[in-house]
Amino acid sequence: MGWSLEERRGRIVDAAVQLATDRGIEHLTLRAAADVAGMSWDTARESFDDHADLLRAVSTAVTRLNVPVEDVDLTAVPAGKSFEDRALAVAHGFWDQLTSDRELQLVSFEILVLALRRTALRPLAAGQQEDQRDLAAQVLTEFAERNGVTWDRPVAEVARFVATFLDGLTTSWMIDGDDDAAAAQLELLVRSLALFVEDPS
Repeated sequence: MGWSLEERRGRIVDAAVQLATDRGIEHLTLRAAADVAGMSWDTARESFDDHADLLRAVSTAVTRLNVPVEDVDLTAVPAGKSFEDRALAVAHGFWDQLTSDRELQLVSFEILVLALRRTALRPLAAGQQEDQRDLAAQVLTEFAERNGVTWDRPVAEVARFVATFLDGLTTSWMIDGDDDAAAAQLELLVRSLALFVEDPS
């Protein structure tokens, strides 16, 4: 079948994400992903430079699957509510998406650990972090535009703070599974965000 390079890569990445979710990142190889995708080894080798190239694509895909921005409702709170009420509603929606599939979160964590342990894969860790910050910046920017909010510093700085906070909170949640504790931490996050708003009324 005459798939384009983008289509071949997409099919293999989808298969790789499923394989990593089902069996763990240690079982993910380009050959195994090609088998799951129903493609030949030669086709797979033509589609990816190497194993690191596949892992980069999987890392980006997992980040997007963990929190599909289009599914985060930024209009859930009626006008007239306080900044904290509006931001907390969005934070809960974001968190619900983030924690909807624990196995995907685990894959993301496994990729990070693997990248930190292997010098050749170290850029993967930085790439994953950059994807998370970009995602946070996208949500923060749209939230500000929809709610008439002006951040008192570059949105990239706020996004870095949010992404770092959520990264730690997600790791804690994967360990203890305590939804109530996570909800309390989200409230603290929103209170902190209010400090970065020019007029958080």
